[in-house]
Amino acid sequence: MTYALKELSRLLAQDSSSIGVVVGFNGALVRLATEKGAVMARTLDVLAIGDRVLIRQGVAMKAPAATEVFPV
Repeated sequence: MTYALKELSRLLAQDSSSIGVVVGFNGALVRLATEKGAVMARTLDVLAIGDRVLIRQGVAMKAPAATEVFPV
């Protein structure tokens, strides 16, 4: 059994970020594909379909890309 206040605080305290890929646009929102399914988020960056993004607190920003290449 869970208490409503504890469940609400858990939902509000989520500070996890996830990675997604831009699959479309819907007005001011960006449609993203993530490992948990489709997500709609706001963005401040200029994005294109296929861009990898980092989603944190409902805001999508371009994901950092690797700048160095190491031979394997």
